[in-house]
Amino acid sequence: MSIRVAMIADCPAPGERIDGGVQAVTSYLVNALASMRDVDLHVIRLQMTVRKHEVVAFDGFVMHRLPIARGGTATGFAKDQVEVNRCLSEIRPHLVHSQGSGHVGVLAKRSRYPVVVTVHGIPTREARFQSDLRTRARTAIQGWMGDYYCIRRGTHTILISPYVADHYGTALKGKKYLIPNPVDARFFEITRNETPGRILFAGRVNKRKGLTVLAHAAALLRFQQLEIVVAGSTSDKRYFEALKKELERLNILDKFRFLGVITMDELLQELGRCACLVLPSYQETAPMVIQEAMAAGVPIVASNVCGIPYQVEDGTTGFLVAPGNAEDLAEKLERLLSSPALRAEFGRAAKQHADTYFRATAVAERTLNVYREMV
Repeated sequence: MSIRVAMIADCPAPGERIDGGVQAVTSYLVNALASMRDVDLHVIRLQMTVRKHEVVAFDGFVMHRLPIARGGTATGFAKDQVEVNRCLSEIRPHLVHSQGSGHVGVLAKRSRYPVVVTVHGIPTREARFQSDLRTRARTAIQGWMGDYYCIRRGTHTILISPYVADHYGTALKGKKYLIPNPVDARFFEITRNETPGRILFAGRVNKRKGLTVLAHAAALLRFQQLEIVVAGSTSDKRYFEALKKELERLNILDKFRFLGVITMDELLQELGRCACLVLPSYQETAPMVIQEAMAAGVPIVASNVCGIPYQVEDGTTGFLVAPGNAEDLAEKLERLLSSPALRAEFGRAAKQHADTYFRATAVAERTLNVYREMV
């Protein structure tokens, strides 16, 4: 029997640039599920730029673009719920899969269909790192609503990291499945030709990601060829401008290159060229970029927080550092950049781990098994 699945997710269409880890996860998973004969896949994506329900057929799946209501958080997503319910009535799925426990998770749980929720982040914790009060309040409210519907009233929940269970404890109800995020096959096929002193940061430029700490660590490094490539959205203008001012004050602005949101091909190229990946975040669940870098055989330097220690084995696939500690971060980067042998050793171990756990086809098969159990 073919299982008809409605996946509610911020999933980019084929060919679009991927902005952030959740978009990457859904894109890789959708591509893998679309190739399976047992799945009739429909993706529901809510977008501010859409005025009415649009349906686009792609190879192996159908995408439904729905308008998202402005100020919907204040009304409990009432208008969005009407749009989603109408779309689900047309699709008539066997089940709904929500990629996230916030906005989309609430919409999924309030539908009349069996629901599985993949928890990608902890919005109530992430809210603390938003630059402006409005965004902070909106994120917190969505987090509280998500906790009520998706965590305390959960029936089927996919955990991308044991950290999710650690965080919620007994509040997390229902059946739980530990399935890591998928990584596209192209990351495993990267040919590495690293540039000495080239450090890659990939992620949104905001306070939560710890780029100010990276700036202070970079000021302590002694490499003449040092180049820090920052690939990710700079939509948080307040933080971005403050970061550039701090780089100017430290006299290292010329060491940083801000690429903005890049394409998949560009990310593959950057992972092939960098000496290491750095992620000095204050809060993460299971950052997608770490798994992508591991699949490419890139050594990691990342904060020892939340779900990252479940991904990076300190001293084996990379280094873990104290969050907010520029001296610790600089010392670990110095050790890694100064030793080609250590980088190669970490890279081999990282790739082997990724090959065992993160391949998109294997993750999609495990996800399909969840669907089968639910049906």
